[in-house]
Amino acid sequence: MITLTTPPEINSVLGGNVPVAFDKLVVSDFRLFPPTKAIVGNLALTSTLNPEMATMTGTMSIRPEIAILEIAIPQLDFYRRKTLTGPQNTAAMAIVEDAQDSLESGLISLGVIDGVQAPGA
Repeated sequence: MITLTTPPEINSVLGGNVPVAFDKLVVSDFRLFPPTKAIVGNLALTSTLNPEMATMTGTMSIRPEIAILEIAIPQLDFYRRKTLTGPQNTAAMAIVEDAQDSLESGLISLGVIDGVQAPGA
């Protein structure tokens, strides 16, 4: 969960001026693609002070093959595409590699899979 420093405010009354801050951003689910080191996921934006407000949803993707991060939240008319620096791109790829490594070694150590772990996807 990410608590936003300056949360967007949305009117909670149609035609009125009753702003509600949406201050909690969660990567609600995501998928890792070890062969390409890509990450795609869904975002959920909620209000901790007004939890009855509907959740706003969006998407995110990190595509290391072109060093791009994209985030979109259509209800806020928000779209951001950012080119990652070399170190940022390397860090994103390391997240996927570390997750794959942890999962594979965990399956072997639990005895679910009988084998020897090797690098690569």
